[in-house]
Amino acid sequence: MSDITLVNTVFPSDVKVPPQGILYLTAAIEDAGFAVDIRDYQLCGYDDPWEPAALARFVERSAPIIGFSCMSYALPLVISAARLIKRRHPEKTIVLGGIGPSGAGGALLEFCPEIDVIVDGEGERTIVDLIRCLQTNGNLRSVAGIVCRDGSRAVATAARPRIGSMTELKAPAYHRVDLSNYRLVDSQFGRGCPFKCSFCDIAPYWGRLNTHRPIEHYVDELEQLVRRHGAHDVFIVDDTFVLSRKSIVRFCDEIISRDLRFEWGCYARVDLMDEELMARMAAAGCRKVFYGVESGSDQVLGDIVKETDVDTITDMVACSLRHFPFITASFVWGFPTESMDDLQQTVSLLLYLTSVGASPQLNLVLPYSYSTLYRQHRDQIYFDPRYSSQLQFYEGKDKAWLHEMIASRPDLFSAFYLLPTPDFAEKWAYLEQIGLSPHELQRAYDHPVLPPRSSAPAPLAANFAT
Repeated sequence: MSDITLVNTVFPSDVKVPPQGILYLTAAIEDAGFAVDIRDYQLCGYDDPWEPAALARFVERSAPIIGFSCMSYALPLVISAARLIKRRHPEKTIVLGGIGPSGAGGALLEFCPEIDVIVDGEGERTIVDLIRCLQTNGNLRSVAGIVCRDGSRAVATAARPRIGSMTELKAPAYHRVDLSNYRLVDSQFGRGCPFKCSFCDIAPYWGRLNTHRPIEHYVDELEQLVRRHGAHDVFIVDDTFVLSRKSIVRFCDEIISRDLRFEWGCYARVDLMDEELMARMAAAGCRKVFYGVESGSDQVLGDIVKETDVDTITDMVACSLRHFPFITASFVWGFPTESMDDLQQTVSLLLYLTSVGASPQLNLVLPYSYSTLYRQHRDQIYFDPRYSSQLQFYEGKDKAWLHEMIASRPDLFSAFYLLPTPDFAEKWAYLEQIGLSPHELQRAYDHPVLPPRSSAPAPLAANFAT
């Protein structure tokens, strides 16, 4: 029997990727001598995956410990499923990890008594210590990096330091999944981002500390993926893969010298790219680059601490299109200081970049709990189901339970809330009027660097005159 069941709580979509975080945890747990049962909710095949009963059904016949990894949008589902699971199996220990529950800590345990432990931050070492402690009936307060219960109180244990080098981690347990079930494979060179974009929750989640592996060590993993597991399309999920130009040049040279023939994509910043680097990346198989453009207004770019400008964005996206066949330009709107004129500048840049060949995304800014914007406006955020982009993941007719839960706790479910922004209703109407329906444009994309589904609406260059 397995010692722990790990559940990747990602809703099914047209584009599925292996649960990389779960595979890192699995490698660490197996290396410590424990057995892991992996459940990937993307593959459930249910007609109603957004229903709590469906997720509870998915983890039937699980190990004594159930570990859910989830993003913010799945947190209400996991909480509701945990209540059902505990009702049927009170002996199970339910553990939550990932950026969704991290930071909520004691408040989440108080809100949902059925959850026993929250893993805060990197989990590879924490989860091994936690399994050992639970199996020996030890004191959970001895396990660093968790929030647990001490009687009726929720208690945060000692903070666990960041893993200093990713060479300390075992390679993800790709042998535990069938890669033919997935469209492409996510891969990770490093963790963390040092930049200070005010809307982002990922950089503060990692403490704005970037750690990564030696190039040869990372390419060894990619070579195993390509030659042993048959991967042919890889997306490097580092928040800023191109942070070190020297490292990326060495990475490309290593790929070429080993004659590794696969396509790959990555996140990048326009201010860290240049044409020589693009040419080297393209020669090494890079076909897809995702740029967080964010805004077409220099004023807004300054307000959100993006550290770039519209001219640089325009030049670098145009340059990128000469080297890579697929460029995603991702925009965000609804910032607290954004005027209607700022939004119109954003639309103009979005439509221009679309006209020259980039693929656009347009997202409403969300007050993620780790972000600077959330800290600045936590008393002003509000919930309106008509506009909450995160609700699009829940397609069932009966959403009363979901709305009630979200509305009751803005501190736990801030990602479903809206930030204050001038003329919000007018902005929404403007976007719909010119054919950029916010919900539809967000729904069109299943992965950061894959083309939209053919049935999805796309902005037309003809609209640029607006």
